[in-house]
Amino acid sequence: MKTFQQKKDELANLKEKFEKAKIVVFSSFAREGEKGLSVKGMGQLKKSLRDSECEYVVEKKTLLNIVLRDKKSNVDVFQYPGSLGTAFGYGDAQLAAKSLYNFAKKNPALKYFGAIWSGKFMDLTEFTEFAKLPSKEVMIARLLGMMKYPLSALVVVLDQISKKK
Repeated sequence: MKTFQQKKDELANLKEKFEKAKIVVFSSFAREGEKGLSVKGMGQLKKSLRDSECEYVVEKKTLLNIVLRDKKSNVDVFQYPGSLGTAFGYGDAQLAAKSLYNFAKKNPALKYFGAIWSGKFMDLTEFTEFAKLPSKEVMIARLLGMMKYPLSALVVVLDQISKKK
């Protein structure tokens, strides 16, 4: 059993992670009556998230609730069934969401419930849509392509007109 000081230190550590994180994703890796994520699977999850500047932490729901209450969040982690894991994304929030989404597709034992991004809670549907978005680089490339298309079309038309004369 942990001492009061150890719990206090864990709480301070958790608060620090919430402050640094750009996105916080709540997920369950084991539920009663179902086969949970294996130790090997948990290692693979942590490795895949580490590549996207994300950290996966398993903490007591009570400690998470205290931190969320201090941050004036309306999220109650006790509503989520099973063992709760929290992913803290410190880099690109969309990349962290996509990594967790892709891992959950391959491993049905991992279920995500929602996330806190930019101080707002995203439910399961919103988080899934956010995770499915293309990366920032792809969106910029598409935008530039759409901006370039009318100019290239104009150049082709002007070239055809000059060849006729």
